[in-house]
Amino acid sequence: MSTKRKILFSTLLIVAIVSSMVISLGVLVRPTYEYSVDKETGAITFSGYNGNAEITDLTIEHPMEKVKTADGTVWQPDESRVVSAVKRYTVQNDEYLETITVGPHVTDIAECAFIYCINLKAIHVDPANPNYTDVDGVLFTKDMKTLVLFPAAHETNGERTRVYTVPAGVERLARNSFYKCETLEQVLLPDTLKEMGNMAFFKCSALQLVDLPESVKTLGSDVFSYCTNMKYAFYIPAGVETIDHHCFYKCDNLEQFYVGCGEDEISLGGQWMPKFENSIKAKDAVFNASVADRDAFNAQRKAEEQPVTQENEAPPEQQQEETALGMNRTAVIFLIVFVLLPSVIIVGIEVIRNLFKDDFLMTRRGKAKLQRRKEEREAIHMAYVNGAYAPSNESEEEEETDNG
Repeated sequence: MSTKRKILFSTLLIVAIVSSMVISLGVLVRPTYEYSVDKETGAITFSGYNGNAEITDLTIEHPMEKVKTADGTVWQPDESRVVSAVKRYTVQNDEYLETITVGPHVTDIAECAFIYCINLKAIHVDPANPNYTDVDGVLFTKDMKTLVLFPAAHETNGERTRVYTVPAGVERLARNSFYKCETLEQVLLPDTLKEMGNMAFFKCSALQLVDLPESVKTLGSDVFSYCTNMKYAFYIPAGVETIDHHCFYKCDNLEQFYVGCGEDEISLGGQWMPKFENSIKAKDAVFNASVADRDAFNAQRKAEEQPVTQENEAPPEQQQEETALGMNRTAVIFLIVFVLLPSVIIVGIEVIRNLFKDDFLMTRRGKAKLQRRKEEREAIHMAYVNGAYAPSNESEEEEETDNG
């Protein structure tokens, strides 16, 4: 490799290392609250949140600002201004929040504004809010036509909710509305429901078969992806007009799909059935079928299935204690400072040293030892060529090289 290429490679390596460190540290130094302001209207949008263990209840009403006090710098609400909107993905993968309170002036909450807060139990909305409301901690639009978000750790009578009934009148489940509600086992849908948004039940791993009402028209993409507990056969009513791509992705325990209408009467997205992936059980969908066909198939499969023993099954408490996506901030700092940074420096030095010359970045003592070793090897080589070299029977100790 030429010197120019070595220099170029070294430069790219250094840039990559520095960039990775900046990105990693950037996550840690982000402010707790982030906002954007519309230059024309002055409207304030809540756009970013980087929580910590001290904040378990997030209130979205007034923008938070840093204020110096006798006890140090703290975040306090600026009551002279109000927050009117919450941006998409503003609060995501938070492991500390248990409740979110939405103020009366928040008139626009983007879908996926709050996503996978693993300990979030409830969302409360001020009764004066004109656009949103909550029912038992579940977020809805004011007209109760759209279920916006079902908290991942929603509780019923002090315990994680396992069965939930969507209120009558709801016409739409928003995108990611039940995202990763991993303890939810059964959801009862009203006969007013028309649309199920993308990834509505994504990775609801405990969810059992869902009965779709005849009113449903649209199943978005990845609605039931990774719902691995759904088994046997699934029925899709005749009224469904669209099934988007990967709707049942990785639902590898579903063996048969019964569709109430003809194949030419429904729009089917690519790979909507799990058979295109790892599953080899799923057969071609049966069209112009009835719910009785599904019930008969399921009854037969249940009769054939051997009783499941509980010996190797993990207790519910252990099943609920899966690791969160986010890492503890202290652990991240420790890994970066004491593991990642030293490892990157050591590897970078070795790569650059090997690219250029053996004694590159060595101390003076190390270079001297390296030179002596080269001279000794050269002397042995010459002695061997001249026939004067006599190998010793005793094992030679390896000399330790001091790389500084």
